[in-house]
Amino acid sequence: MADAINAIATRLGQLPVALLSDTLEAAGLPDQVLSPALRPLTMARRFAGPAACLSGRAGPGPGLAIDAVDTAVTPGSIVVIGPANGCDMALAGGNMISAWRRRGAAAVITDGRLRDAADYPELPALARGHSPRNCRGAWHFIATDRPIPLAGAGPAGRVTIHPGDWLVGDEDGVIVLPRAQLSALIEDAGLVAEIEEQMRAQIFAGAARGAVYAGHDRFGHVRRA
Repeated sequence: MADAINAIATRLGQLPVALLSDTLEAAGLPDQVLSPALRPLTMARRFAGPAACLSGRAGPGPGLAIDAVDTAVTPGSIVVIGPANGCDMALAGGNMISAWRRRGAAAVITDGRLRDAADYPELPALARGHSPRNCRGAWHFIATDRPIPLAGAGPAGRVTIHPGDWLVGDEDGVIVLPRAQLSALIEDAGLVAEIEEQMRAQIFAGAARGAVYAGHDRFGHVRRA
């Protein structure tokens, strides 16, 4: 399983998020881009991996045991935490995220806040911002197998991430690839990348951009979801 995840992550790491976003739109999945309000808190930007969904709820409660939360994080996974439900305190911090990193997490994403960013500078981490205050007594984990809605950049206003969906991030942002369409999307996006490489070569060689665009059907092969 780890080898398969690494192979997929390597392939997706070669495909720009902007190109994947265009491919998703051509496939009839336009609302798969996370909101830029979820901003990077570390310098690390690029990642790809399947979602490990750690869902929670605002308010007091015993929550899940530490081991139940941590064992949901598997090698190569992208830890998705939420929904914050308005909690303005940090949903995760240095010790927690360091434990996930040791288990092989490739990134952390939340619609809430994080803290102790200096403890994991090499790990891509996106959130609504920082907070020095932990969320103890105000928010708690409740499940590791539920979909999590996060803020989206499209008209729908949100993207629902299911366990096992793939997230890909780079300097342009983060997109979500539904697990059921993953193989087709990777294959179709790969062909889009080849076509766009040909187009850029022609433009750099002096061809008029309008003529280049007219001479290539970039998305005609993309299968509808």
